[in-house]
Amino acid sequence: MKPGFLLISLPVVLALLLIAAGCTQPISTAVPATPATAVAVNGTTNETLVAFVSEAVAFARTHGKEAALAEFSNPNGTFVRGELYIYAYDFNSTTLAHPFSPEKIGVSRIYERDALGNFYAQRFIDAVNDGSGYLWFYYINPLHNNAIEKKLGYVAKVDDTWWLGSGVYYGPIDPALASSPGTPSTTQEIKDFVDSAATFARQQGKDAALAAFSNTSGPFTSGDLYIYALDYSGNALALPYQPQLVGTSFYDIKDSSGRYYTRTEIHLAQDGGGYLLYQYPDPAENFTVRYKVSYVRPVDDTYWIGAGIYTSEDKLVDEELRQFVAGAKSYAKTHGKEKALAEFNNPNGSFIKDGLYIFADDYNGTALAWPFRPDQVGVNRFNETDAMGTHHIQAIVNSARSGNGIVEYYTVNPLTNTTQLKISYVTDVDGTWLLGAGRYMEPGPVNLRK
Repeated sequence: MKPGFLLISLPVVLALLLIAAGCTQPISTAVPATPATAVAVNGTTNETLVAFVSEAVAFARTHGKEAALAEFSNPNGTFVRGELYIYAYDFNSTTLAHPFSPEKIGVSRIYERDALGNFYAQRFIDAVNDGSGYLWFYYINPLHNNAIEKKLGYVAKVDDTWWLGSGVYYGPIDPALASSPGTPSTTQEIKDFVDSAATFARQQGKDAALAAFSNTSGPFTSGDLYIYALDYSGNALALPYQPQLVGTSFYDIKDSSGRYYTRTEIHLAQDGGGYLLYQYPDPAENFTVRYKVSYVRPVDDTYWIGAGIYTSEDKLVDEELRQFVAGAKSYAKTHGKEKALAEFNNPNGSFIKDGLYIFADDYNGTALAWPFRPDQVGVNRFNETDAMGTHHIQAIVNSARSGNGIVEYYTVNPLTNTTQLKISYVTDVDGTWLLGAGRYMEPGPVNLRK
C-alpha cells in the first residue's frame, strides 16, 4: 500500500556529514568497509586511524567528558593531526565536539541531508551501536579543492551516551558515481531505508516517529518515496500522501490484482520482515496504478513500517530470465515434451543455471518438472496455496493461458531454506502445458526503478 524512501545508502552516508567540516555535506552511497584491503592515498593507514580513535576514547574515559570535549574541539589541540581529527556526537546525533565546525556544537543533525538530499544520521548511529566499526562514504575534501572523494570512517563508543570518530580520504572517485542520483533504486536500498526508520522509531519513540513519517517535508519522505506505518490489525498510523486515510483499516482492501496486500505485509512483519510485490496508485504519476516492491519490518509489538519503489514488469523480469525461459520453450518445441521434461527434471542438466531452473505444469495444475522436488512431480497442486494463502498455481496457470506473464508468490528458497518472495516468468508451450522460471527477491543490487 504505500511505500517509498529517500535514503539510499545510509550506512556510511552518515559518516560523511559528521566527519567533514562545516556545512558542506556528504555525498552518498555507503558500502561496508574492508579496511584490511585498502591503502590510503595520503599514507595514513587503517591501523593508524583505529589507534587515533582508540587513543581519543581512552583520553575521554581518563579525563572525563567535559575536558575531553574541550580538547577535541580545539583546532590546535592534541587530537588534530594532519588530516585526522576527532568529532564527537551523542545518540541523538547532536554534535558534542568538532574542531572545524564549532557552529555545529549543540546542534542535532538528525534531519540534515547529505549532498544528494539523503538523511543519514540514524544509520551512523547504527554503526557505532555495536561498540565500534568502519564505514565507507563519499565526502568533499576541502584540501583538494572540494573534490568528492572516497573516505573511510572509524567510529567507537565512549559509553552509552556518546561516541567518537575520525576518517581518512582515499582519493577521487569515478565522476559518474559522484553525479549519480541519490534516490534509492535497489532491493538493498529499500531495506536499508526501512531499517534506518525502524531504528529512528525505537530511539525517538512512537509518537515522534509517526510525526516524522507523516511529514511530507520531513526526513522520511522524498517525492514518491516515503515511510508508511500500520498496526497489526491493518490500521494506518502514518501515510504522508494520504493523511485522510490515517485510522482507516487496510486489512480487507485488495490491490487491482485481487491480493490482500496488507495482510501479506502484516504476516511478513510478524515474521521479522520481507519483500512484497503489489499494485498501488503512484502519486508521482497522477495516482496511476503501478507495480510496487516494498520491504516491511516490525518496529515493536504494536506497529510496523514499510517503504517501496514503483517499478515495471521489465525491471521485475530481466532479459536474462526471459531468454532462459524462451530457450527452454524452444528446446521443448525442438526435442519434444518427453525429452524436454527429462532435461528440466535433471538437477545436473542444462536448465540449471546461476540459481535459475525450469519448472513445468500442465493446465490441470499437475507438476511435470521440478528438479529440486522430484517427490512433487506427478502431483496435482492446482488448489495449493503459498505461505500467504494465495492460490499461486492457479495464478501461474492463468498467466500462461494468456500466452505469458509474471506471477509472484512465496515459496521456500532451496539455497537458504527460508520462505521468500519469488517472481516468476511463465509461458505457454503448446496449449496443454506451461513452463517457467523465477528469481527470489533478496537484498542486493537489483535496480527496480521503472
